[in-house]
Amino acid sequence: MSNAKKYDLIVIGAGSGGIGAAGIANRLGLNVLMITSTAFDVGGDCLNYGCVPSKALIHISRLFHGGKSATDFGLEVKGKADMSKVLDYIHGQQAIINEHENPEYFRKEREMDVEIGWAKFVNKHTVRVNKRDFTAKKIVLATGSKPRTLEVPGADLVKKIHTNETIFYDLKTLPERFVIVGGGPIGCELGQAMSRLGAKVTLINRGEHIMGKERTDFQKTMEDLFRKEGITIINHASVTKFADANTVVYEKDGKEEQVKFDEILAAVGRTVRTEGMDLEKAGIEVKDGKITVDNAYRSTNKNVFVVGDAMGREQFSHGAEMHNRDLIVNMLSPFPLRRHSLEHFSWVTYTDPEVATFGWTEADLQEKGIDYTKIEQDFTHDDRAITANYHSYSKIVLYLSKKSLFNRTVKILGGTMLAPHAGELIQELLTANIEGTSVNTIFNKVYAYPVASRINQKAITQFREGDLTEGLKKIFQTLFRLW
Repeated sequence: MSNAKKYDLIVIGAGSGGIGAAGIANRLGLNVLMITSTAFDVGGDCLNYGCVPSKALIHISRLFHGGKSATDFGLEVKGKADMSKVLDYIHGQQAIINEHENPEYFRKEREMDVEIGWAKFVNKHTVRVNKRDFTAKKIVLATGSKPRTLEVPGADLVKKIHTNETIFYDLKTLPERFVIVGGGPIGCELGQAMSRLGAKVTLINRGEHIMGKERTDFQKTMEDLFRKEGITIINHASVTKFADANTVVYEKDGKEEQVKFDEILAAVGRTVRTEGMDLEKAGIEVKDGKITVDNAYRSTNKNVFVVGDAMGREQFSHGAEMHNRDLIVNMLSPFPLRRHSLEHFSWVTYTDPEVATFGWTEADLQEKGIDYTKIEQDFTHDDRAITANYHSYSKIVLYLSKKSLFNRTVKILGGTMLAPHAGELIQELLTANIEGTSVNTIFNKVYAYPVASRINQKAITQFREGDLTEGLKKIFQTLFRLW
């Protein structure tokens, strides 16, 4: 391809993964081309369909919930959300972020080449866009993922089966009856938000409980809280068909039941984008709908790397950030220095309360044969939780390393918290996890009273009290009385 324009790096995709990969390479002074299918797609799922619009929606819903909760103290509240104004707010916040996530910004402010069009591979080092060829020593695939569709009989009868790609643009009116198929993070976050805005929400969930990847006790707590807010949860249920344009049929315990709806959302998972790029021409293997990727982010073409949702593993914007930090180190070395690992990773489900997890889970520790101590700390006697009325249901679980003959330092291996703003509260624990800090650092820390993060110290204090044996107490008593 003698006429192909040459670059150091080509990045296909301009979501969190693509912007991250192209941005780091650009800062290092490399000649980078970023390719995006449309100008609107810059910012990816997070900006356009995911994190940003959903968190803006959740923000508004919490304002509504706070107002309704204040009726116990004399405030009078009535009415439901005006969805057109809600969408205006969401789109306004997106526009602020979009000011530095658009093709012209990258071209002018970052002096980076951006090509808008669909990329197809010509060979192992060359892609074609808009009938022009571009080549690079290394290529990054950051093509993201898309929501799974609800493919059941009668789906064509329904005017619109929403996904997260349509709901923030097409849902102009608050529905009276809103059905969500799927009990994962997207279904739970949007379900609670829409309920607080005034819709009657029904969650149809295939699993035993909602939030299937979280601890069972946390799943049950969230179900109790959701039901108290008026959300109907139907577990062990699978959608089988649509009876008509406003009736979904599901099977539960071998029997068919049905629910009426005005609007319906499918939140049944995501699939990696692999179609239409001629990956086979570059020697890139796709198996079971996923690109084959090793733990050094390499596809079967060792010069084509895969990051973000396209990798088919943890599908978070900050997952793409972690991938890119590892990837750029590997690209600067003749052999991989960093391997994909979730040892210091975290994720948050932004319901109210939030569920936040970091580091190794208990299942991870057991699978890896790592000996650990588990600490479970509720918020029952936490003063800040009592004053803000979240003491009755909140909880933190920590996994700590065991002392050994040669290593007396106890470290935080991971944990999960269920509490309002749990995603913020775990951050110091995650830092300790990453740095390998002794739990004594948190034990000895003086927290301003009564900050919410004091609960972290309370959990560590519970652990430290286990070291205070009767024999040790007698030694302290003797020393005190002696002097």
